[in-house]
Amino acid sequence: MEKLCVGCKQPIHPKRLEILPSATRCVACSTATKKAGVTVTKGTGDHTYTETVIMEHDEFVKYKEAEAKLNKTSFDEIIPEDEFITPLEEETDENHDALDFSNIGED
Repeated sequence: MEKLCVGCKQPIHPKRLEILPSATRCVACSTATKKAGVTVTKGTGDHTYTETVIMEHDEFVKYKEAEAKLNKTSFDEIIPEDEFITPLEEETDENHDALDFSNIGED
């Protein structure tokens, strides 16, 4: 029996349900938003390390705008709009079928 999305009433892709059995929305109706990551180097001397800070899209835009202002460049020079990645929006049934999730959770 197919599970229907509570948003659009269309069937939820079987691979999505396989990974997220409790999913109630399809990928298109998901409430997940764009995310972005920024690498940050912390520490000093021999004790430096790099962290990746994950933030919401609007926070990332503000961060990049502040960085552009600090560097006296335009925001578009740092990261053009067409380079933003939105994996949930670009996800297709074809992508689902190409992925192998069989080894998830195995040690």
